[in-house]
Amino acid sequence: MNLVSEQALYRKINLLRFVAIVCVLVAHSENYEQFGFLSGTLAFQVEHDVLASCEWVVSSFFMLSAMLFFRRFQWSQLLGKWKRRVQTLLVPYLLWNTIYFCMFALLPRIPFFANLINTPPAPLTFSGILSAVFLHEYAGFLWFIKVLILLTLLAPVFYLLFSKKYIAEIALAVLLRFTFLPPFVFPAELSMHWRFFFFYAVGAYVSLRVPDAARVTAPKPLRIALLCAIPLYAYAHTIFVSEWYSVAVIASLWFGIDAERVRDRATYETSFFVYLTHFLVFSVIKKIQYALVPHTEAWMLISYFSVAWIALLILIPLALLVRKRLPKVYSVLFGGR
Repeated sequence: MNLVSEQALYRKINLLRFVAIVCVLVAHSENYEQFGFLSGTLAFQVEHDVLASCEWVVSSFFMLSAMLFFRRFQWSQLLGKWKRRVQTLLVPYLLWNTIYFCMFALLPRIPFFANLINTPPAPLTFSGILSAVFLHEYAGFLWFIKVLILLTLLAPVFYLLFSKKYIAEIALAVLLRFTFLPPFVFPAELSMHWRFFFFYAVGAYVSLRVPDAARVTAPKPLRIALLCAIPLYAYAHTIFVSEWYSVAVIASLWFGIDAERVRDRATYETSFFVYLTHFLVFSVIKKIQYALVPHTEAWMLISYFSVAWIALLILIPLALLVRKRLPKVYSVLFGGR
């Protein structure tokens, strides 16, 4: 086992976030709405299984976020880190909720776009606006950012629990138990689950208690075995659903990737742009596909597996272009990422 440099560690985290974003796109490529009349077919089952195999990505985001937040953490850094998260999380969350709300409020009221969107216009009421901006009513996928903001606000609690020997291990064990046997259910408005606490806690534990563990690189034969095992986990996951699946995939990716061989790529830095804009592109691609392809099981799967890659071919160059031409706008909209 070798220890990689801090720079290599951050490059690996950047790569893993990009891989997770690609899997998010695959999960969101589902076309049940368009091909609902094929419900119960083999194509539907295949799509469902692939979607379920992407379950690990949300857990990985929480773990990686906590690892970055608590890496070499000291109390004096708390306000600075919170201030940074206002720029990288809170501002984009509010802005993009507002953008999506404006789209759903204005476009359905324009006859040309109304025929394409096929949804009633968002009500222009005070309560409706508040719900849209703060509770992502028209940008449902932003629930993740909301949860991450809440977990970041709890950073002092995580630090107190996971910076101390024995207390950290006990707290981690308790959260693991709560993941499988929750003591209570959180209000739906929070979009919170105990497994999010657990995986965020894992990231905090690694950075605060065993920081060198994050820099471990396994020997090449073991790395190959770990990466080859991931499809087996995914297949087993379609039979037996468990949080252990997420643990297995994240661990295999983490220890299977040689951080020293990861290079800086501008593509990896477009993750947040892709995440925040992919639903806009998806809605257009899916409508075009459905209008052009035969409505059969085979074409349902072809459409499903192609949407994410078509979107990436559009969004990655667009992100690089916007960041180059409009750096200040890019920084505000996408948190300076």
